[in-house]
Amino acid sequence: MSSPTPSRSLLRGCAILIIWGRQSNLSIPDERALNDWWTNEHLPERLAIPGFHRTRRYYHTSKDSSDDQAETTTTTTTSHSYSHYMVVYEVSSLSTLTSPPYMHALNNPTAGTQKFMPVLASMNRSACNVLLSVSRPEFSQCQRGGVGGTLAHVVFQAPQSSEAREALRTYLATEAWELILGFFPSVLAMHLLEHDEEASRSGNSTKSYDNVRFQTAIAGDGGADEQGRKWMLLVEFTDPFGAPFASYKEKCRGFSEGLSAHGVDLSTLKEEIYGLVVAMEE
Repeated sequence: MSSPTPSRSLLRGCAILIIWGRQSNLSIPDERALNDWWTNEHLPERLAIPGFHRTRRYYHTSKDSSDDQAETTTTTTTSHSYSHYMVVYEVSSLSTLTSPPYMHALNNPTAGTQKFMPVLASMNRSACNVLLSVSRPEFSQCQRGGVGGTLAHVVFQAPQSSEAREALRTYLATEAWELILGFFPSVLAMHLLEHDEEASRSGNSTKSYDNVRFQTAIAGDGGADEQGRKWMLLVEFTDPFGAPFASYKEKCRGFSEGLSAHGVDLSTLKEEIYGLVVAMEE
């Protein structure tokens, strides 16, 4: 086994709250107003809470695949697209996400939060511990961490046994990271997260989410079943999202095979790639 490449974490904390999912363009009456609230009201409100250090928003869009088929059979098709959103909060520790200041904010939502949060009802919300965080060795001397312009989000079910999970974590920190570094010239960092059900449910039951039923860790996109654990990889790239020269679009040869060899059922794996909207720090 190869030795780990010297690196440091670019994250601002030991835990992450991540919310992601897609919304139909037919379900959002005023998407411009939604984004105005999200960036200019909601993010500053969260950054004012002790222990919240940095937040980022990401986005990409997709078209309903059924539209392509419809366009071949009729000339009166109405376009149906989806907005895929992700927000990442970097926090001091998992306890920040159950702390009295955060619970107070969740139980006293602003008028904007009460208006727009139900629009996001079909999304996933997950409080996570950071199990691993590595970055390019060229940035090892940086005093403050940065973020990539493009983010790959990979969700999968981790192996059941603690021994297999530790072997997988070690593989990701060493061989897999070396593989990714060698394949993607634009890769900046990689972070391994583990969903925490108790911390996630603590926030989900507050007044901010009275009319919201987030996807659960058990049944959500790429989520674990009752015997497994949900893990996530965040892989950051310096490519501009959608750039024709971007390397993130390529499939890293050998990566999926390595996951499978370390006990990951690839049928549970789901990946989305997002472009950065904004990143703000406390």
